[in-house]
Amino acid sequence: MIRLLLFLVLISNQTLGQTADQSAIESIKKNGGLVLPSPGGDNRWEVQFQLRGRNLNDAGLKDVAKLKNLIELNLRDTKITSAGLTHLKGLVNLTRLHLERTNVDDTGIVHLKGLTKLRYLNLYNTKITDKALEHLADLKNLEQLYVWQTDVTTVGIENLKKKLPSLTIIKGIDLSTVVPVKKEEPKPEHDLKWLPDGGNEKPPEKSITGEFTIIRFVNKRNKAVKLFWIDYGGKPKLYGIIDPGAERRQNTYEDAVWMIADEQEMPLGYFVTGREFARAIIPK
Repeated sequence: MIRLLLFLVLISNQTLGQTADQSAIESIKKNGGLVLPSPGGDNRWEVQFQLRGRNLNDAGLKDVAKLKNLIELNLRDTKITSAGLTHLKGLVNLTRLHLERTNVDDTGIVHLKGLTKLRYLNLYNTKITDKALEHLADLKNLEQLYVWQTDVTTVGIENLKKKLPSLTIIKGIDLSTVVPVKKEEPKPEHDLKWLPDGGNEKPPEKSITGEFTIIRFVNKRNKAVKLFWIDYGGKPKLYGIIDPGAERRQNTYEDAVWMIADEQEMPLGYFVTGREFARAIIPK
């Protein structure tokens, strides 16, 4: 009987947890966030606001904080501030956090001290200084830290490296130290594979988010084509028209699926991006 009661309590708790997650997910989506199940399963989540949720403010982080099994959160280019980061304190399973180009400063980083599973933290173009790095010293699992275009100094980086010797800290390039060199011939670009519609090799059904990259689409046809991104739900989204013989430089992410269609929007073929900057040649 006791075992049965314990089992019923466990099932009840799981149901309540799933209901709470679903409620939070609906609120996140209303704020423009993209919610994806993590490949690891177990109701673990990845949430991204950088694509269409850039109006997110501090209040919107309250709903994000309800997803206790959140492992990745991308807040790049949103309107959050340091005050909003207090909502992240309970996200102890978080492994990746993007805060680049937000109004976060030193006072916000203190709220991250308890996120001990964090492996990746991007603070590019924020208002942090060396003081912020002091709050990261106990994050023993941290592997990558981006502090490019901040007020972090070499001294601050060296002090943090003493405490976290395996941490890679990306400070960016100091242009004043760059020595001009003779211009070399441009290296050949990596070409993405063309997957013709109806061919033997099929593209993935939908895009998967990854690291940022850039693709240069080159239209070799004598007719204009339409460029569609296959979104995370498997739906095509029109991004533009490429005229005959023209090119288009497109920001994207690795593991993204791009569809090329004719002017009547009939699919011609697909490209699947990798991590490297590449060229996508649309054949004649």
